[in-house]
Amino acid sequence: MAWLIPSWEGRLESPERRISPEVLAKASTLAEELVGDFFGLGPRDWLGLQYQVFPVGEAAQNVLATLALLEAPALLPCKRRRFYGIFLAEGRVLSLAQGRSFLEALLLYIFTHELVHMVRFLKFWANFWMPAPLRFEEEKKVHQLCRKVLAGLALKDLGAVLSRFDEIYA
Repeated sequence: MAWLIPSWEGRLESPERRISPEVLAKASTLAEELVGDFFGLGPRDWLGLQYQVFPVGEAAQNVLATLALLEAPALLPCKRRRFYGIFLAEGRVLSLAQGRSFLEALLLYIFTHELVHMVRFLKFWANFWMPAPLRFEEEKKVHQLCRKVLAGLALKDLGAVLSRFDEIYA
């Protein structure tokens, strides 16, 4: 079972374009700092919040990112490690980007959204395996928390990104 960040309509102008690792790293690092500060996370918390980003060309229709719970294989059960996978629909994200600043704001929102989910699962404030009918309410809670985490951040186009997601989660 995976968690999805819904998208809005958009077209990919040039499919060969890719999101640079530097832009991904910048957005994920800032999201980690903001979420860590907001929730007062310590080093032990971050052990349970390990994740890997998997850029994919496209995901399910109308989805920007999918959050999955993964396990690294190992012969000994005690050596297995669980981590989150963020499957980023790179083509859809790029199709929505209206310039570099919008792309950066959109990626910051996506990483913040997924990290807030992971914190809620880590702290047992939400259940990763909750039934599908309850998921939209959880998504609305996560969006509201994202707004609080990102409040006061002076980043061009962040307001436009938040407004688009306000429409989705209204």
